[in-house]
Amino acid sequence: MLRRTIAWIPLLMIFLAMIACEGGTSGSVVGSSQSCQWGGSGGICEGKFKKLSGTYGVDIENDDISSGDKIDVEVEVTLESGVVNVSVESPEGRISSVQVLPNQPGTLIGQAEGEFSAFEVTFEAVDGDAENIVWSISYQIR
Repeated sequence: MLRRTIAWIPLLMIFLAMIACEGGTSGSVVGSSQSCQWGGSGGICEGKFKKLSGTYGVDIENDDISSGDKIDVEVEVTLESGVVNVSVESPEGRISSVQVLPNQPGTLIGQAEGEFSAFEVTFEAVDGDAENIVWSISYQIR
């Protein structure tokens, strides 16, 4: 009996580690791509999702970002179908967001918080899946 219990411990540890690494993402994307360029205290990333389900966080990485940094962010988004909320959270806990509708480009201007050489932009499909999402994120570290 004790041997069976001990055998489950490594599996439980792996499961708990997977949950801890999940972060704020509770959805998924299919057919994604991302390309980034940065220099000094700013940069731009462009990407796309063929299909977005639920909530998905995109980490924008830059070695010049430190935890707690204030980062000025501009996000431009278009999509073909569905509805998507795009948001960032500032170091003070304020959330800036924009809702994007099909064939109506949306622009979010806000401030994000740096964490471990990155910051996060959150994409949330509202009332089902969203498709053919194209985004551009430009940023400046303060």
